Amino acid sequence: MNDIAFQFVEQLSAELSAGELKLPAFPDIAVRVKKALEGDDVSADKVAKVVGSDPVLSARLLKVANSNFANRSGAAIKDLRTAIARLGYDLAYSTAVSIAVEQILQSKSVGNLREHLKDLWKHSVHVSAIAYVIAKKHSKVNPDEAMLAGLLHDIGKFYILTRADDHSELFADETVFDELMANWHTGIGHAILEAWGFSEDIANTATNHDDLQRPHVGQPDVTDVVITANLCAYWDKLGDDFDWPGVTAAQRMNLDHDAIQEILKASSEEIQSIMQALGS
Repeated sequence: MNDIAFQFVEQLSAELSAGELKLPAFPDIAVRVKKALEGDDVSADKVAKVVGSDPVLSARLLKVANSNFANRSGAAIKDLRTAIARLGYDLAYSTAVSIAVEQILQSKSVGNLREHLKDLWKHSVHVSAIAYVIAKKHSKVNPDEAMLAGLLHDIGKFYILTRADDHSELFADETVFDELMANWHTGIGHAILEAWGFSEDIANTATNHDDLQRPHVGQPDVTDVVITANLCAYWDKLGDDFDWPGVTAAQRMNLDHDAIQEILKASSEEIQSIMQALGS
């Protein structure tokens, strides 16, 4: 590791240890939706009132509600209350989070990294769609929770990229930067999701989604789903000889190469529909 990368890592380490990461503010609309959903008297009407205050979220939520994966009947949904009742609160919140992260990425602060961040966001949406399908069909994990975890599993990479933009020299050595990213994005991702008030289960997916031999006792959990979905998003690059038996998360769901290939083939339209609905 060169001196510039070492200094950057030292800075990240100190901030992480002190709980002083320079976090981007989580957009207000997502915070307000979360608070509405956590209220004792939550209702579709109350959530719709909060959502209706943000035209971008309102439009996206209606888009999701009318997508092929969420609206099998084909009958058009035109009002927010019906959309929220149809989607459920968890999926409504995932949609709000999707908008929130996009707003962060579209801010002027991302500078020259916009295309890199767009590619990373597209991957995150792809993982979330696959995670939804796997959770629904091959585990007892809540599919909406899996979708949300998939959206956020790489949030640490977003943070490092935006911080590294102030140190352009870091990008000069691709190997060094890739090593830095691999070693630091998981811990930073966990810290960010905790700071933003997400559950420990969601935060743990940021920590462990790259651990292909992750030990876990009991039923497959949301981290198992995200680990498997993250690999599936790289399906074309993995090749037929990839060691799926060595992926403990996939083993716990009884998924091997052929089973996963069948999932991706049979669910391709649903996966694409989810990605389009979430804005990818």
